[in-house]
Amino acid sequence: MSAPLCEIPDLACQLHKLLGQVPAGRVTTYGALAEALGNRIAARWVGHFVLHHEHGPGCPCHRVVRADGRLGQYIDGGEKAKAQRLADEAVEVRQGAVDLDRYEYRHFISEKPLEKLRKVQEALASKVSLRPRRRVPKLVGGVDVSYPGPDEGVAAYALVETAGGRLVWSTTVRRRVMFPYISTYLSFRELPILLDLLGEVRAAGRLSRVLLVDGSGILHQRHAGIATHLGVAASLPTIGVTKKLLCGRVDLEDMQPEQSRPVVYEDRLTGVALRSTAGSRRPIFISPGHLLDVGYAERLVRRLLVGRRLPEPLYWADRLSRARGRI
Repeated sequence: MSAPLCEIPDLACQLHKLLGQVPAGRVTTYGALAEALGNRIAARWVGHFVLHHEHGPGCPCHRVVRADGRLGQYIDGGEKAKAQRLADEAVEVRQGAVDLDRYEYRHFISEKPLEKLRKVQEALASKVSLRPRRRVPKLVGGVDVSYPGPDEGVAAYALVETAGGRLVWSTTVRRRVMFPYISTYLSFRELPILLDLLGEVRAAGRLSRVLLVDGSGILHQRHAGIATHLGVAASLPTIGVTKKLLCGRVDLEDMQPEQSRPVVYEDRLTGVALRSTAGSRRPIFISPGHLLDVGYAERLVRRLLVGRRLPEPLYWADRLSRARGRI
């Protein structure tokens, strides 16, 4: 098994350092902090972190406000307490808001870790090989990760028979998860635990020839979703299956049961939407991860559908990871 292709940064530590740069008498915004981390898409996580982090007497988190200058929530006493702390630092608060033109601080010194991770994804995309395959394996594995706590993950592997979908073997691992959930960066949250899981599966001699992953393959803003990242890192043929469309264009109007439609992103066929059952009007989205193509990905997923919305390897992996998380 090859390396994860990068060292995953401690994003919480990086954010703490940025918060420490905001001087008394100034404020910053969730979006500005996310930009200093390397991508504004992280603003939602920044807001969640500021509201739920380990808070102490000297913490400067009261200096973070919303993009329009409104104060927003505060971990230590609500908006009123936040306004008082800012007033104590000579920041004028009028009608629950701060004048950003006057008080905003943006001169951050940062390593921009998310920008570095984006470059890792772009480099990874160049390593992907999409090739046609013919043989359908008798057994197919699927992996999924659930989260019983904010910093803990349970990864499950389920091996099923292609004909009929019978579960024949499974295993799970439970690990601490260091990287937060940030849209388009899921790989860096789940890759370490999934590589640990596949290490145990290999040792048991149960690794399938093709692996289904709960997550995107090349149907991703940088053509490098978790199914692609895992496939390249582990040198495995992988298929990504998601319940939500991360990017791309597809016509979902009046889809019939078992019908599929192409998903195009950046003028390239990157996957298909498939309405897998009559009981669900919401399609699943299938894309190749590595070492196979769109046509094969769809064909194999269809073979693994037995009346449920998800193909059997992912149905069982999801169920097993959640069950282990409740223990």
